[in-house]
Amino acid sequence: MKDRKTFNQLYGVIPKDGKSVDAQTMALLTDFNKYYELFPSHTKLDQETFMPRFQQWHPTLKPEQLQFFNQVLTSVFSKDADQDQREHIMQWLAEIEMATAMANLAEEHNTGELEEDMFSRMTNILDQYRRRLDVRFDRWIDDSIADLLVEDLNDDGIAWRLACLNASMRKLRPGDFGIVAGRPDKGKTSFISSEVTFMASQLPPDRNIVWLNNEGPGRRIVPRLYQSAIGVGVRELGEMVTANTAEKRYVDIVGRRDRIRVIDIHGKTNGQVEMILEDNKAGIAVFDMIDNIKGFGDAARTDLALEAMYQWARERMVKHDCIGLATSQISNDGDGLLFPTLGMLKDSKTGKQGACDFQLMIGASNDQNLQNSRWLGLPKNKLRKPDGPSDPKAEVHFDGRIGRYSDVPGSYAITEHDVERIEQVHTPEQQQASASEIDSLLSGA
Repeated sequence: MKDRKTFNQLYGVIPKDGKSVDAQTMALLTDFNKYYELFPSHTKLDQETFMPRFQQWHPTLKPEQLQFFNQVLTSVFSKDADQDQREHIMQWLAEIEMATAMANLAEEHNTGELEEDMFSRMTNILDQYRRRLDVRFDRWIDDSIADLLVEDLNDDGIAWRLACLNASMRKLRPGDFGIVAGRPDKGKTSFISSEVTFMASQLPPDRNIVWLNNEGPGRRIVPRLYQSAIGVGVRELGEMVTANTAEKRYVDIVGRRDRIRVIDIHGKTNGQVEMILEDNKAGIAVFDMIDNIKGFGDAARTDLALEAMYQWARERMVKHDCIGLATSQISNDGDGLLFPTLGMLKDSKTGKQGACDFQLMIGASNDQNLQNSRWLGLPKNKLRKPDGPSDPKAEVHFDGRIGRYSDVPGSYAITEHDVERIEQVHTPEQQQASASEIDSLLSGA
């Protein structure tokens, strides 16, 4: 730790409880810290500069104590730790940190002060231990530029069913995390169903789509998946079931009967949800609704708890090499708007938004003449294609009968003036009088 870089990596890990590390070692390391603060331009400790200050900082040391520290420091400055020593010390420190954290967790549990899921805390402690052991002091990204760009150049990943989204976003890849938001009863479930049934066949054979259902009964979602995959209504699906052809047709489309797994998680904690993702080999995780997952009780306010939830979900997508889609609600401010804005997520102006790579807003008009129209906006899009629009602002057709969204041929991003005129249509008389004008506008006439 005479090297500043190594010191910065390790100093925060060392327990300062007075038990794990002896007093002489902690005294030296504390003085190392003083030295680096006093000489910010020094990348390593200089023995001739350090020793006088060490004596100055400890004026009461007896001659035999000073001789002891001089011998230790002479040894420190005369040779470097080899790689085996580094790794041994790192493992030792990681084990101390883990043991201390586990002891604190047990104490919180025994005293009734634990406010979050115990399994989740234990998982986080173990994750931290693994990260500590994976530290390498000379690691840097040494991939060639061709290797780093190969996914972008080949446009690898999972495509959307909707062409308007593919035009604005690169394909989805493991670690990507996005929010799909809409007003209640405006087709969020159908949108997810429409898309994941298209995405299923694009996954690696051993990966699955895990639909984490936290709202109504999950049994209601499964028939919707069959409708979206096959493109039929309830009556036609019933006829296919009677003819014993529905399941085969579904499997032909998505790849396996259990490729899309709907799992009810009502009342479950974040630790239990993570176990579900691991056990089911999730390639795509649908969090429906992530806001209701428990285990974030230590946050003082609703917005802080939600921010922690979404940040947790994003980190899990990276950890498990998975794509994440989280459904959320648009607040009342976005009711009737074609293109709700970034800050119109329920209970969050910035927290949820900061944890995602993209935010897809499903807009809907209150005009009955437009009940089958939806408008898709991407007010946040970190996956933008270099040659595409960041925000498609596209009209799409919502067919609730079969649970499908489809592109509108020739649709275009209508102007803000046109949007304002459409959203001002409220009364039946106004709706009837302007119906032909709106139809003409939206068809591109």
